Amino acid sequence: MKKQFYLLTAGLLLVCIAHAQLKKGDILLGGNVNFNTQTLTPTNGSKSSQIYYSFSPSIAKAVKDDLLVGLNLSYSHSRNKAGAPATISTQDGYGLGVFVRKYKTLGAGFALFAEGDLGGFYLLSNSYQDGGTKPPANKGYSINAGFYPGIAYFISKHVQLETGIQNLGYIQYGHAKSNSGTALEAKSNTFGVGTSLNQALDNFVVGVKWVL
Repeated sequence: MKKQFYLLTAGLLLVCIAHAQLKKGDILLGGNVNFNTQTLTPTNGSKSSQIYYSFSPSIAKAVKDDLLVGLNLSYSHSRNKAGAPATISTQDGYGLGVFVRKYKTLGAGFALFAEGDLGGFYLLSNSYQDGGTKPPANKGYSINAGFYPGIAYFISKHVQLETGIQNLGYIQYGHAKSNSGTALEAKSNTFGVGTSLNQALDNFVVGVKWVL
């Protein structure tokens, strides 16, 4: 009886290990969806409201066992309304990026991964009085390179849970141009290098991916 139990346990372990490996040609699908809304009504003062939503699908292909190259898209929208008379501020972001991900199998369905990302983002923002004339949008773009380490658990051959810290290390360049609707314009350029260790909880993510 013990022998059969050990054989069964070993067999299940081998299955888990097999699930933890991505073979050449496998397709990995995933993405993130976020939604948040908030309304503040102070006892003294004006009512304010905020809404934010975003989605970012991704697809990758294993070019070698446990090595994937992928593409991700993203869109986000935010709208804030506050003050009396109310001022409305909006921002829309569009993103396109590529990434490379490498897995290291640990066994029992677990695997470590390290991902390098390179992406570009185009931003449109605006601010205007509620009911007033909407001015031309302020435009900007940014280019980001980031490092995303984490750990994955393969529930089955086709379903993977993962968690990690996005943008643990990053390099970013940004350019923005504001337009007040007059001849006056302002331009800005930013450059940054850093880590997100002090914001680890904010960048800590849990996700699900599907293997085809």
